Formats: sequence, structure tokens, C-alpha cells
Amino acid sequence: MSIINKFMHEHKRWLQGGLLLLLAVPVILYGFLVFLSYRAADIFNYVAEHRQLFPGTVTVESLSATPLGDVSFENLSWTSPEGVLLADIPVGEFHIKPLDVLLRHVGTRSVTYVRTEGAYLHLIFDENMELTGFRPQGEPKTEKKKKEPGLSIVGLGSERPFKCQLEFKGGTIEMEAPGNKKTSPRRHFVIGHADLTGKINTRGKTNLNLTGGQFSGTVEAGAFYLTGNLDFAQEVPTYDFFLKLADCNPESLDVGMKLKDFASVEGRLLGHLPQPVFDGTISFDELNLPALKFTEVTGACHYEAGRFTAHDVGAKIFGGTVKAQGYFDLEEKAWGLELQGEGLKGGAAVRNSALRCRVALNLRMEENKLRQTKSVRGDFLSGAGSYHLVPFNSLAGKFEQEGRSKKITFRDVVISLATGDVTTDAFTIEKGKLTLGPIYLREGDESLRIR
Repeated sequence: MSIINKFMHEHKRWLQGGLLLLLAVPVILYGFLVFLSYRAADIFNYVAEHRQLFPGTVTVESLSATPLGDVSFENLSWTSPEGVLLADIPVGEFHIKPLDVLLRHVGTRSVTYVRTEGAYLHLIFDENMELTGFRPQGEPKTEKKKKEPGLSIVGLGSERPFKCQLEFKGGTIEMEAPGNKKTSPRRHFVIGHADLTGKINTRGKTNLNLTGGQFSGTVEAGAFYLTGNLDFAQEVPTYDFFLKLADCNPESLDVGMKLKDFASVEGRLLGHLPQPVFDGTISFDELNLPALKFTEVTGACHYEAGRFTAHDVGAKIFGGTVKAQGYFDLEEKAWGLELQGEGLKGGAAVRNSALRCRVALNLRMEENKLRQTKSVRGDFLSGAGSYHLVPFNSLAGKFEQEGRSKKITFRDVVISLATGDVTTDAFTIEKGKLTLGPIYLREGDESLRIR
């Protein structure tokens, strides 16, 4: 008998046991992995069913998990207790720490990665810009003790720390906050075709990169881009973002200004979470106001506490240049504009080529939608020129338009000629019709009425 055969004969029982153990290990391991898979899915079902993180109703069409804590799902829907749709996710996945799955000790930090495609997400904030919706408000304390034996859900206190990576592809994000009179008005935004990547850390800095193909709500824009950080380590979290809006529609602010021209706005968003402060630039290729067509409009802008201001604005109009400043007040539903023009072509301004001169103009426009008030006023002064080949030294006067009236009233008008000054206290233009008041010819101290 060979040595090998002798060894196998003498240790037959041990060899059979070892072979059985060798065959059992992969079977046991496979069973353990399957067990972990079911446990990961079971934990999600338990959290959704008992509403310990998500108040309201959470439903999912299909759910699967891997032994390593990767959970994928289809057609997940989350509705608030009030019946508001908070999330609708056709396809998504997330990762739970395997050790937490094994110990059934799941907390808000157990999820390390979340990815969705084509999802709708509705974020509702309170007046302090804190996210609501997680855990029912006023939940009875007795309900906190109700849990499945062997399963603990931790991190549900007021802090609810999260730390995970987020990937949101090709979806829609809707956000709303009630605001308050001291810091900012109510805000409502919808970002379509949104792509969001982020590293969420609600006890440190959260990094976000967000692009959108359509932006609507409190303000509308054709494209949206935001990148930067939210610092939750501060007592009151702070913004530090770069923000850009393309094809922004000022008329959507609903302050009464009728504009059909789109602006580009970009700059830094800073300040505390409930009190955002924005400083940047604003530009229009073309800006059309009643009887005024500006081109190459660029300037600085500032937003704070519901008031958007523009300053150091430059533009071209009527062959000259203007400097301007203005504001939008979202709470008062009001807007205002002040400008100073230099070197403007008089004929282009009044649409009469027979008038040839350069004009300096001061203009002030204001409107308050809530109070139903509107006013336009200003003054002008020209250099030497001519009208139908009749020379003059200068034109000067004041004008105003009050309320919703189409009537423009001119006052203290002086036409300085070589032979003297032609003056009038008032004349009006309404619907293209000119109505003249008394006209005087003044030479030195003498004044003669000629009409």
C-alpha cells in the first residue's frame, strides 16, 4: 500500500469532514450574503413604513440590495402627510455601510452615497431656511420607543447629521421658503433639467455643484449654474457660492416693470442661510423701456433682504452714453431707475431728423405696484444746434409723467436763439398730440407773449 493510500485510510474520517466543511463554507457564505441583502432591503422598508425619517407615505415599486449594502429601487414616491408630493424617483440607488446593515444599527450617517436619475425633488424650508419634512413635527414621544426588536434608528434628534455623496441626474428640483419681513420675502424656485453633485456634511462644509437648463418661480432664467459650499460648522450656516443666471427675465420678479429683454447675472452668494447676500454683475445686450432703447448695458448689482439694486451701470442710447442706477423691491413690488445721459442725439430721441443737437439728460422713473403709483420725471439741456436749419444756442427744460397717464408735461422750456430766448411754462404731449401753453420771447429783462 502506498504512503498516500495509507494516509487516506488512516485519516478517512478527518478527510471526509474537511471536504464537507470545504463545501459548506461557500454555501454558508452565500447564505450569509443573501441574508445581508435581505436585511439591507428590510431596513429600508422598516424606516419607510415607520416614518422615522420620512413623514407621510413612502411607496416603492421594486427594491433590491447587494450583500455589501448597495440598494437600488424603481418608482419611489414620497408624499407628505398634507398630500404634497415631496419626491418622485423613477430610478435610484444608495449605499448603506455594511457593518450597520449587519448590526441593524442604522443612523443618518449610515447612508454614504445616493444617486437618482430623472427624479423630482421638492424641498420645503422654514423661515430660518432649515429643511423641513424629515420626521413628523410634534411626533409623540411614545412613538420614538416603538421599534422592531434588534433594530435601532439613531441620529433622529434636532441635529440629524448627514454625511454622504449625492448624484442627482437629469431631474427637477423645486424649492420654497416662506421667508420673513425682516430678512427676505417668500421664495419659490423650480430648476428643470437639473444635474447636481455634492458632498453632504451637515456638521462641516457641504460642497454642491448644480446646473439647470431652466429656472422658474420667483425669478425666471434660461440656464442656471451654482458651485461652492455651505458651511454648517458655523452657529448659523453660511453660503459661499458662485452663481450665474443666463437669459434671466426681470419681468418675472412681478414688481410692475414690463420688460421683454433678458439679462445675464453672475457673482458670489454669501451671508447666513436665512439671509443671503449677493454681489455681482448684470448685463443686457439690449434693454427696452418706454421710448428708450439701451444697448450694451453692463453694471454691478447687489441683493439683500428682498431688495435687488444695480449701480455703476453704463449703456449706450441715441448715439450717446448713460450712467444709471436702479432697484427692484420684491416685498414692496416696486422698482426705480435713475440715469444721466451725455452726448445724446436730439433728433434720435424725439424721432425727428430735422432736430440736430447733442443733449444731456437726467431721468428718474419709479413705480410701486402695491400702492398703484408711477412717476417719470427729468430734465434736459442741449448744446448748440438747429431745427429745420434754424440755428439755436441751446434747448432746456423739465418734463414729467404721473400715474398711468399717457400725458407728458414739459415745464420751464427755454429755446435760446441769437435774437433772444423763446420760453413756455408748460406744454403737453398726449397720444402724439401736442398742446401748447403760452409762448414768450424774452430779450434781456423784457418778455413778449407771441402765442
